[in-house]
Amino acid sequence: MFSRRNLRSLPLIAGAVVIGVVSGKSIFGPPLEEYWGKKLQEEAAVAATTASKETDASSS
Repeated sequence: MFSRRNLRSLPLIAGAVVIGVVSGKSIFGPPLEEYWGKKLQEEAAVAATTASKETDASSS
């Protein structure tokens, strides 16, 4: 199934994947954390506003 040549390239592929994942996390990690933090805050604010409007509407 695998020839000798394919077996030698397998560690190279695995190494490239590890390097890609680590460098991707270091490059894109902080901006993504900032983005999702802001997004969650906005969603929480919208949910709180919606909940308060629903409470006001049901009490009227």
